[in-house]
Amino acid sequence: MGQRSKFLGLLALVLAACSSNNREEYLLGEWYNESLRVDIDALDGTPDSIFSVPAGQWEEILQIQPIRTTYKADGTYESVYTELDGTLLQKTSGQWALKGDSLFLTSQGLTTSYYFEWKDGKGLFEGFLDWDTDGKSDDFYSGVQIKK
Repeated sequence: MGQRSKFLGLLALVLAACSSNNREEYLLGEWYNESLRVDIDALDGTPDSIFSVPAGQWEEILQIQPIRTTYKADGTYESVYTELDGTLLQKTSGQWALKGDSLFLTSQGLTTSYYFEWKDGKGLFEGFLDWDTDGKSDDFYSGVQIKK
């Protein structure tokens, strides 16, 4: 292997490592939901139905404040659900791990993975989950969150 090939290989490894660390830095902190779309039973490519909350309509459609999720440097996260009047509905928490462009959230023994993309203070989170609680992770979730 020539010197140039070794250098290019080493450069690729360094850039990949830096990219991963930067992604973790982008993720750390508090986020709130801006919008979401769920394609129900979409694993086969044809959804049965679509549930959509466009930007600016979160409170109107869901009748709660945007969910606030905080990712901490110790690998834990907490999501806070609040009614429109500020009353706490619930809190969920667990562990998070970021591997490449995949975010893994584990809570109560269940791990859900999301594709995570950072762009201009917003994050795109996409993955299959069991939105309709039918016991199958076949509902495609796509949500945009804003970092505070």
